[in-house]
Amino acid sequence: MRVRADESLEKPEADFRHFSDYAWFVLGAGAGFVGHEMGHMMMDVFFGKSVSFVGVSLGPIPFFAIQPCCNLTPRENWVIGSAGFVVGDVSSELILQIAPTLRSHRHAFLKGVLMFDILLAAGYAVTGFAGIGPPQSDVNTMARGIGVPAWQVGVMLMVPAAVDMYRYFVPRSVWAPWTSISGKTFLLGVGFVL
Repeated sequence: MRVRADESLEKPEADFRHFSDYAWFVLGAGAGFVGHEMGHMMMDVFFGKSVSFVGVSLGPIPFFAIQPCCNLTPRENWVIGSAGFVVGDVSSELILQIAPTLRSHRHAFLKGVLMFDILLAAGYAVTGFAGIGPPQSDVNTMARGIGVPAWQVGVMLMVPAAVDMYRYFVPRSVWAPWTSISGKTFLLGVGFVL
């Protein structure tokens, strides 16, 4: 049986051949991190909130939280907490729309940004499912904002992350972009109805 070219399997993962490929990947992940944190900071400024950096930990893993002050409304909790994910959703959507076959190319920087966006959302979703993390975590802040358990916020983050990972491996999927965009739009839209 003959297989038409458009029905063939996707091209395999493009391998990184040089140290610079790995450096660009790490730089892309770093850009994703900066974008995520800048999303929070932009909303802090938008709402006129001063911020402080607070040391937090997730088990043995030390980190920091950007904590806005003071007296946040439910809407402010949601919008500030979700802003980093919205930035990640926009960047991952742009990447997957502009370069749907990214997997088969060596675009290490874009892969770094995309993987950071996907894995950060999935990681936060897991903390929501498990009910762990400091009160300042994005998931707990978002949950306080809309008055739901953290696991429900985890679902809102995990669905687009999982579908975007699927899109990375199966770029010609018809249903996946719509499912991903719907989940991302829902996350953004909640801030407008609070």
